[in-house]
Amino acid sequence: MAEQAQKRSADRHVVYCLLCHKPQDTLSVHLSRVCMKNSTPKQREAELEKAKVSHREWVRHNRCWDYNQLCEILPDPRSRMAMLKELLRRGFFVKNQPQDIEEAEDAGVSAVNCVLITCLLHDNKINTLYYSTLKTISQLWFYSSIPAPGIEDCQRILRASKSDVLRICGDLEMNKEGPRTDKTLYRYFCEALLVFKHMQCPQAVEALTDEEWVNRTEQGERVVIGVQGERASSMRIALTKEEEAFLELYFVRIRPENLQPQTDCNNFFVSSDGKAVQSVSRDMNRLHELYKMAPYTSQCVRRAVEAAAKILPSQQKGALLHYLGLSAGVFQLQDVIDAALLLESLSSRSAYETSLETGGAAGGPRRDFMAFVNTFPVSLEGLPPSKKQRMEAGFPENRVFYDKWRASQYAQREKHLLSYYKLRKPSAAKVARLIAQEGWTVNCPRPEHIVQLWRPAPKKMVEADSFVIRCVSEQTWTGLAIKDFGPPEGLGVVATRPFFKEDIVCDYHGKVVTAAEGRAKVHSQFDEPGYVFFFKAGERELCIDSQTSPCECHPNMNTFGRRINHSRKMPNLKPIHCTMTINDQDQEVILFKATRDITVGTQLKYDYGVRRRSFQGEGLTLDWLDE
Repeated sequence: MAEQAQKRSADRHVVYCLLCHKPQDTLSVHLSRVCMKNSTPKQREAELEKAKVSHREWVRHNRCWDYNQLCEILPDPRSRMAMLKELLRRGFFVKNQPQDIEEAEDAGVSAVNCVLITCLLHDNKINTLYYSTLKTISQLWFYSSIPAPGIEDCQRILRASKSDVLRICGDLEMNKEGPRTDKTLYRYFCEALLVFKHMQCPQAVEALTDEEWVNRTEQGERVVIGVQGERASSMRIALTKEEEAFLELYFVRIRPENLQPQTDCNNFFVSSDGKAVQSVSRDMNRLHELYKMAPYTSQCVRRAVEAAAKILPSQQKGALLHYLGLSAGVFQLQDVIDAALLLESLSSRSAYETSLETGGAAGGPRRDFMAFVNTFPVSLEGLPPSKKQRMEAGFPENRVFYDKWRASQYAQREKHLLSYYKLRKPSAAKVARLIAQEGWTVNCPRPEHIVQLWRPAPKKMVEADSFVIRCVSEQTWTGLAIKDFGPPEGLGVVATRPFFKEDIVCDYHGKVVTAAEGRAKVHSQFDEPGYVFFFKAGERELCIDSQTSPCECHPNMNTFGRRINHSRKMPNLKPIHCTMTINDQDQEVILFKATRDITVGTQLKYDYGVRRRSFQGEGLTLDWLDE
């Protein structure tokens, strides 16, 4: 029986899955259960045939090498001999090889040079030589004379994966259901932000909890989160707004799908099986493997930071060590933010020095990003400088400054688009039309993103806004109509266009008098309804009298504010008091702001603030007060 089982096992053909890059004994079963379980049988069959063709192609053409070809690619004898030995050890065939294979004197240097050939070896997805060789190289950095990687090297994985992550972001925001592998990649990227951008140890990232994320603190352009746990020392991290957006999208869209009802997990990072991520280091290795890059550990990152921080004063070194969780102490939020900015400056310096080592701007004076912007000013309509233009101006040939320039322009365009919608939240279609009018086709925000970024204008901005001042002065509010609802409501106001939450809808227009004059006006009306609005402006008690209609300043208009009906239970407007300069005079104004999204045809209502007891028994029959 054992011999038969061994025979059956030997007869099996191992084929690599082209989706997860792992060997499978039975690829059809693997596709149906893991990589393509949501696909149709026809799609799985096509993928299976594609993998088989790839496998046959590798066996027929890619397993055999010519030693003369190795000589052309690797002129250095030691590197060539080390590569030859590695190929033979892994079962490759090498034609025309020498009779006596020389011993490689420096395995570390040879391994680095072998990267050139392994890149070619990995043209086929089923070849695993590339990744394992690069992994060996990363280990040799600590035990050989090869210089350790810099911060720029450690963060290269973030730039390599960002385009895919942005695509996944777009799918998530559009509620498109993507494959599970995309969501896993997105989680890897979020973990990599904390490990490679903020240099946190994997144990600290694993210890981050949902409570700590929810209680993050925003200060200026940074967001500070704290990480505490049994496996990690207490520390704080200052994220940028973009990084916060990445992590928040994971928190609200991907993490809830991974959580299982039966499990009690409060960790921020949760694997697809509903359990807390146990090894961020393993996730980082997988992320590097996906992009065929040399894997870096947290030790690589921290050593790179320590090497770059040698030029810093002792006080800044101490702040940086505390940020990395390598020292104890109590720091204020601003100290954490300053340390994060210091870490960013070290990253930029590392990128510049790396470019010099690779030939960019060699021999020229050091140029920072401010010099780059002075040479290539950022504007709404400008184009980023090409590689040739950057090098001719004496800047590095890499994309560090180029990407920062594009990010600055992107931020300018965001601010420019939002400036059109200070008071009312725009729709995505309206933003798309504005982008089309600007003629932007690349490096511009998506309309849905602008809608998400919109925030209501602060009160001081509303008071100084020329559009609101003109609408109050001339009563030119749009999107409203007066409608007769019949008894007992009578006339009311309905929306003829959508209003979003926090939009300024209209004002309560009338003559501003003292509260005493307003009460006297009400008492003199007897059975007639009183159109008055009482409010406080500081210590003064005032009243807007809109009893007379039409008003003296707009004799041909029936203003909207006085016709808005009451609702205590379901109001969709709330009044706010503002002081505005109209016709060179300060005037007290009551504006109505939407408390929720309002659709076309909806009647506008606000709470008058009166109850049955306000009428001392006379309001017992006024049922509309309780609506």
